[in-house]
Amino acid sequence: MARGATSLDNLAPIAVLLTQWRHTAEVHADPALLALVTREAEGDFGPVPPKA
Repeated sequence: MARGATSLDNLAPIAVLLTQWRHTAEVHADPALLALVTREAEGDFGPVPPKA
């Protein structure tokens, strides 16, 4: 990604990636948040619509 971003003179994708990594680290550092995002879903989400 870094090579592609620098070849295009656009470092925005790298900034987005680093922000995503930071958020992931924050979740893994907080046991309550980690439990919230890794638990099994409860209930039924309803029928899946047919493909068009």
